[in-house]
Amino acid sequence: MTSRPLAAMRAQIQAAVDEGVWPAAQFAVARHNETVVFESFGDARESDRFCLFSATKPIVASLVWQLIGEGLLSLETRVAEVWPEFGAHGKDVVSLEHVLLHTCGFPGATIGREAVYSREGRSAQMADWRLEWSPGSRYEYHPLGAHWVLAEVVQRVTGRDCRAALRARVLDPLGLDCLELGVPKERQGDLMPATATGKRPVQVLEAVSGHRVDEEALDANELVVLELANDPEMIAVGAPGGGAFSDAASVALFYQELLWNSTELWRPDVLADATGHIRNTFPDANRVGASANRSIGLVITGPDDGAVLRIPSREGALPMRPFGGCTSPRGFGHGGAGGQSAWADPETGLSFCLLTSGLNRDVLADYERHIQIESLVAQWA
Repeated sequence: MTSRPLAAMRAQIQAAVDEGVWPAAQFAVARHNETVVFESFGDARESDRFCLFSATKPIVASLVWQLIGEGLLSLETRVAEVWPEFGAHGKDVVSLEHVLLHTCGFPGATIGREAVYSREGRSAQMADWRLEWSPGSRYEYHPLGAHWVLAEVVQRVTGRDCRAALRARVLDPLGLDCLELGVPKERQGDLMPATATGKRPVQVLEAVSGHRVDEEALDANELVVLELANDPEMIAVGAPGGGAFSDAASVALFYQELLWNSTELWRPDVLADATGHIRNTFPDANRVGASANRSIGLVITGPDDGAVLRIPSREGALPMRPFGGCTSPRGFGHGGAGGQSAWADPETGLSFCLLTSGLNRDVLADYERHIQIESLVAQWA
């Protein structure tokens, strides 16, 4: 590891902490199945854990890949085949592939607070969900709904709660004790609380997006996101689309295993599909002008399509490539609310994770900060 990029990265993260954008942060870099760098900033100690938010999704998906490798599921399996009640209201056509690719047609589906704490309540509400469009016809990110479906499918196939199955089948074999989905109250003492910081640049966002920003909707979404990280009951439930907690080093090591499969947890052809086959190239509304570039559980960098984000009153443009634009086309990973980022690059063998406790409302500034930080990782290759 060269000292200059590392020093620059430390300075960038420390500046975000000093400015109050991120009250606390951690980052880790791993290679050859070993942690190379692991550091904490602000209020965090190395023993503290952060909510991964949507960076949880590939971890849960990796359990599904295992079940596919064992022949218990296939991408063509329709959810209603293992869960007949789910097929109501035209959802009988939804396949496992649709769910993993976020093309299943119910991006706005939610589970009410009164139902989320019991399996019976969750499954009843999911069965009653309506389609917003025909499955497989378009892409729209499903923040939580799709992975609640995956959790129920896992339980019906394995006979074990998704949290327990993930622990027994993936996390324990990898020795990732600090990475946890569904943290009981008695083990929540090392969890970093999340807080919203900064102000939304509403006029700039409207100019970039071309439509009015619904601040009330954004406020409501912010409350949901913060609940995942701060509400003890919700933390214990462990939302499979955004509720895992970990330190940065454990996530970086998880991605090392996706590179090497040294414990042979996944059938090689299934893992190669998950980490290397882009199946969803629909336009991605969250990355203006870019495609979704999704595999069955991950975002893959893919070739540079030249998509950029132009911000009024600023010179130049920001590239819309994932992971700070610093990985090769074969890079794969997933981000999360609050600037959480996790990825690996088969070309360099590096994996990276950055976790923060601050949800910066200025998402454009946060995106630019990530480009600056993560681009430094490429200099270590």
